[in-house]
Amino acid sequence: MTSHRPAAVLALVLFLTLLAAAAVYFLPWPAAIGPAQPVAFSHRVHAGVKQISCIFCHPGVIDGPHATVPPVAKCMLCHQKIIPKHPEIVKIRQAYERDTPIAWVKANDVPEFVYFTHERHIREGIDCGRCHGNVTAMDRLAAATELNMGFCIPCHRDNKASVDCYVCHR
Repeated sequence: MTSHRPAAVLALVLFLTLLAAAAVYFLPWPAAIGPAQPVAFSHRVHAGVKQISCIFCHPGVIDGPHATVPPVAKCMLCHQKIIPKHPEIVKIRQAYERDTPIAWVKANDVPEFVYFTHERHIREGIDCGRCHGNVTAMDRLAAATELNMGFCIPCHRDNKASVDCYVCHR
């Protein structure tokens, strides 16, 4: 009977290791959890695992102040074929068929009195992660580091960008 003990212990260790690995891969960690969304969208899967560019879903960053969210039609480009029966994809398809946008909850914002444009930052080659964190590791997008002068000014100085008040406060 003792000859089966090492195999059982090995099997248990292997099982627990696989379980822990699955938890790390599939479960969101508290530090990466932002506001609940109407559709459980994973930035980790789309931007991380699938390596879809931020700009594909957020084209507003190229030439405007806001990142914008994609219309449901863009989601359906892939999800007509990819896991179309998944409950979260069904929500997207229903919105698409009704021609209604998804009411996403905003995770990041700057104060109303601040003029900010993504376009300048993208043009200068600033990586999205500089302000938004490691989005490729987030299921639910966590709010970015506090977006205030204490966050922005050091970066502007490091990158030799203007720190003139009227650049951001118009």
